[in-house]
Amino acid sequence: MSIDENSLRSARTTFATLCAFLDERDWKYAKDEANLVVNSGARGDDLPMDIRFKVDAETQRVILYSQLPFTVPASKKEAVAVAVCTANDNIITGSFDYDPDKGVIVFRVTNTFMESLLGKDVFEYMLGIACYTVDEYNDKLFTLTQRDISLDQVYAMFSE
Repeated sequence: MSIDENSLRSARTTFATLCAFLDERDWKYAKDEANLVVNSGARGDDLPMDIRFKVDAETQRVILYSQLPFTVPASKKEAVAVAVCTANDNIITGSFDYDPDKGVIVFRVTNTFMESLLGKDVFEYMLGIACYTVDEYNDKLFTLTQRDISLDQVYAMFSE
């Protein structure tokens, strides 16, 4: 699918606003202007957090991804699936995506800029909610990859 000039211009404007937001906060990041991607990170209470913003001109969305810094072993697939589903039920904005074949968990927050302009406050909210949510759950999810915990215990742990 080809991207029309208006969609591309809107995506570039959104990307510029995102970078301006990060610059105003002296946030360290690497940008890929050709692909409208920003890569960065943050440090929470325990595990490091990977932060990636992607401005998608085709779908007119900005997506923040935060891949958790560990791989889920095959023996823990079921427990992690229950945990991710239960956690997602409690999350108001964003969600965890779990790929059991690759053992990868990613937190994702999406906003559209279709026929609109996103302000810096949207990026502040996206980044804040991602950092808060990932920091809240990453250590619990990592614990599941290290210990044998019953599914009832997993459900109880992530229902809180």
